[in-house]
Amino acid sequence: MILENQISEVKVFPTNLMKQKETTTKLAIILPGAGYTSQGPLLHFSSGHYFNQGFDVLQINYRFSEAELDPFDSEGFCKNVLHTLNESLKETHYDQFVIVAKSIGTIALTKLVKHPNFLNASAIWLTPLLHRDEVYQAMLQNDKNALCIIGDKDFCYREERFANLEANTALNTLLIPNGDHSLENKEDVLGSIDMLKEVIENIIQFPY
Repeated sequence: MILENQISEVKVFPTNLMKQKETTTKLAIILPGAGYTSQGPLLHFSSGHYFNQGFDVLQINYRFSEAELDPFDSEGFCKNVLHTLNESLKETHYDQFVIVAKSIGTIALTKLVKHPNFLNASAIWLTPLLHRDEVYQAMLQNDKNALCIIGDKDFCYREERFANLEANTALNTLLIPNGDHSLENKEDVLGSIDMLKEVIENIIQFPY
């Protein structure tokens, strides 16, 4: 369980920046989950897609101790993500952004979509924490190019909230049958591969 009564120190998370050979003004930002890293298949192939499309790719690799995760300070986490971005991008200039956030990364995404530097960013919400009001409200109020993908067996999935999100014409939605929080079915390996393919196909088709 994630609680919220601890204030974390401001710090810079480790990052991995994949740069194009030629200078580009396009950047994809990858915000992984707490236990689902940027090397997980959903984010690994998303990173590869955007790199192939001429984007630099910045992966933010948070590291949490058990004490930091429980209790969890979401405001401190968001401040650390923003601080990491400021430090990572202060010597560069980008004018086009895609932000891919998974799970806990969607908490930070609620802040980034309102940040002056990322107001025009395209956002991909992978397995968003729909049970959290700040994530749900940010998606419900979304008026920019965005994509939401979640499984109906995800512990974060809420049927009524997802139905409301589907009514937002600015938000593309995809519900994966039998998909869990990793967008897999632990009892069906080949079915999980099919899920991965469907998710990545939708990301590739997502206009940025």
